[in-house]
Amino acid sequence: MRYIRKIAAMAMALLLGAGSLFSITACGEERPEYLKSVTYFGDEWPINYWNSEDSHMEENLREIADDGFNSIILVVPWREFQPMGEKQYYNEAAFKRLEQIMECAESYGLWVVLRVGYTWDYYGAAEIPVRYDNVTQKGSEDWYGWIKFAGRLYETASAHPNFHSGFITWEDFWNYIWYMNRDLSMSLRNRLARQSGFTAYLRERYSLEEVSGWYGESFKSFDEVYLPYGSHPSAELFYEYYDQHLIEFLRETQKVFPGLSMEIRADGDRVYTGEETFTYYSHSATYSCEGAPYSALMYSVSMGQKNENDRITADTALKAMERNLRNLYEAGGKRLYVEQLLYMDSTEAYSSNTQIREDQVDAFVRSLTPVLLETTSGYGLWVYRNYVNNCVYNSQFGLGKEGWSFSGTSTVEERNGTKMAVVGSNGAISQNITGRLPGSDRLHVDFYAESDMAGADVKIQVGNMSKKVPLTGAGTYTLEFPWQDQYNISITGDKKIYLDDIRVYTYEQDGRIYERNGAEGELAGSFRALNRTLK
Repeated sequence: MRYIRKIAAMAMALLLGAGSLFSITACGEERPEYLKSVTYFGDEWPINYWNSEDSHMEENLREIADDGFNSIILVVPWREFQPMGEKQYYNEAAFKRLEQIMECAESYGLWVVLRVGYTWDYYGAAEIPVRYDNVTQKGSEDWYGWIKFAGRLYETASAHPNFHSGFITWEDFWNYIWYMNRDLSMSLRNRLARQSGFTAYLRERYSLEEVSGWYGESFKSFDEVYLPYGSHPSAELFYEYYDQHLIEFLRETQKVFPGLSMEIRADGDRVYTGEETFTYYSHSATYSCEGAPYSALMYSVSMGQKNENDRITADTALKAMERNLRNLYEAGGKRLYVEQLLYMDSTEAYSSNTQIREDQVDAFVRSLTPVLLETTSGYGLWVYRNYVNNCVYNSQFGLGKEGWSFSGTSTVEERNGTKMAVVGSNGAISQNITGRLPGSDRLHVDFYAESDMAGADVKIQVGNMSKKVPLTGAGTYTLEFPWQDQYNISITGDKKIYLDDIRVYTYEQDGRIYERNGAEGELAGSFRALNRTLK
């Protein structure tokens, strides 16, 4: 992306020592008692940030600091930093990027919080959730891999004076819960019960008669126990086990990553007491987060609401938030770091959730100070700047040809301070991206293109459909295609052309703070005002 950013910011050199309660910077500033954070992923989005160039890093971080934020959250995908395979190794390019951004953040007085172990990336073709499933088996290859990854990450980050803390999140390790509601064979459910550690947990805590009573069956041995169905009362046993697993998992990881916290499961899971009756299981056992200084939290204004496409007032949302946060704080005994404050949510999958009335979102944001200061130690934004769900790996060619197929004379060159793909008249570039996007009614394609030759055309092929685009000058071009299940992309040119910033996506995530092109949105001033009052 090519756009203009604001200029000027105060630069601070931070001198934080790992594990210190307080730290004084070179300019006399203390480690912030209250975090005001932005989840940072440059000009891309969390899934492909680490393989992007992030050529606007300084401008981006300067703007964040100018808006009154004092920290950034980096989403760190496990596989991209420690790829899968028979021999697990480290992706040194990703760690180099981490060092780079921490140094740049330090120069603008920004502290760094790490979300450790993000599930999703485009680094490889293997099924990612399997790796997260296997960490339930203490002593397995993936369990040891996780411990080594967390230790290396802490070692790298804590060497920087502006490292603040880190957290994992329950949703990255929640696959077994989803398995309960899937149509699986009984033999697979039986295997998953053993594989997850659930069977061993029941042996230690319950008699076979007690377990049989929960299931309404007469088990002859614990080996017959299977992963419960989510709609059956026995699901409560698995929720109980998995909470204990997460507690133990966090405790073990804290041995190599001191102070690591966890994003807690704030809402409850249904436990059915009959065909149409149910209660809610609370995951409050996990709220204290062991030795962490805070409990991390994703909070949405939809929490506890009807979620029937309804709209509520700012006052209603504020009162509900005050009540909900107080209950969570009292249950866990620790201040909350609301690292995802979802004051609105444009995600398609959650379009029916309760939202604040359009004309009152600004009032909600500007009135947050007393609610946040009562029970929280900080807040963070997920959508500081709008982004699209781009499914292209190495979309800016910062990693050269990696992830792409190049044919003919096509290559990657440095041009005007950035890497670009060069496609000649007898060449093409392509990438297999099918399966990375949710189904939709259309596909969008953005790309930057330029040529030194007049009359150059670019042909974009998505699946079995293609469009030819005449280049009228250097700039970003946007196309739209009908949805199709197979949408691998291929790009050719009739003359020598330069390509960059290639995006294939289905939706844009809107936060109303900054547009994709850097233009200020209607809520930017609201958050600047909020940050001034949060002291």
